[in-house]
Amino acid sequence: MHNLKEALAESYCTAIRDRFENVTSAGTDARSVDKQEIELYRQLEQYQKDKEKVMEEWANTPVESLGSLTPSEIINAMEEFDEVFDLFLYMAEHTDEEIPFIVTEKLKSFSGRAVSTLADLAGTRFDDPNTDMVFIAAVSALGRLGVAESVRPLIDLAYKMNEKGYELDHIEEALKNAGSCTIEPILGILEEKEMGSVEKMLLYVLASVGSNFRDDRIYTRLRTAFRTMEDKMPAVICLKAYGDGRAVPMLRGYLERNGDLDRALYYEIVGTIRSLGGRTEDFLRAF
Repeated sequence: MHNLKEALAESYCTAIRDRFENVTSAGTDARSVDKQEIELYRQLEQYQKDKEKVMEEWANTPVESLGSLTPSEIINAMEEFDEVFDLFLYMAEHTDEEIPFIVTEKLKSFSGRAVSTLADLAGTRFDDPNTDMVFIAAVSALGRLGVAESVRPLIDLAYKMNEKGYELDHIEEALKNAGSCTIEPILGILEEKEMGSVEKMLLYVLASVGSNFRDDRIYTRLRTAFRTMEDKMPAVICLKAYGDGRAVPMLRGYLERNGDLDRALYYEIVGTIRSLGGRTEDFLRAF
């Protein structure tokens, strides 16, 4: 099994390296900060699309060291959960790359066992979860499973990480990747808890996922957050992510009533109104 894991990992790393080792980023130095940020996001999005294409091509291309079988044929033929999980763990420890989707999909076929094992794995890797590749891989896989059972373990991890002062970026990304199954659990939590760091992250996940799965309860939760939060910025960002034009009158009214807002919040609200289809000419001003 070790030789098989090694051959799969090595062929995967070679495929990634061959595709990206000579790629250089387009220069952005002469552009404004805003345009540089837009360009960087564009490059990151393109990189992710290219990597997913490489994953698919690698999975379906015969590999000589695998007896000219494809990685997809090898992985899909695995019948035991332990065999698949050992491969997942080996690749997480030895590739420094995102786990191929074909491996995550195979884990998904084992349903509840995959969720509990990945959650247990992530829970044991808390020394430095923002740089630990095994922790990151486990969290990412929980999200990629896209099943309701994986949502609560991810949220529990978020609260544990927040207690230790860690960033929540990997949990946030995993929850967004999990998709619509996150909506009900997050709505329930936000109904019960005060708005702290974890809840703000969950609110953003709700807005991002909800933008593709509209639900009046989501808009109501975002509107309530804007009206009740002392720091309005997270709620404004969430309203923009959700993309519901019903927020325009509320945001315009807030600007009209509050003339002493700080620059960042003021322009974030103006940009959100514009993004939602509202008029902003009467709010453009120089600080």
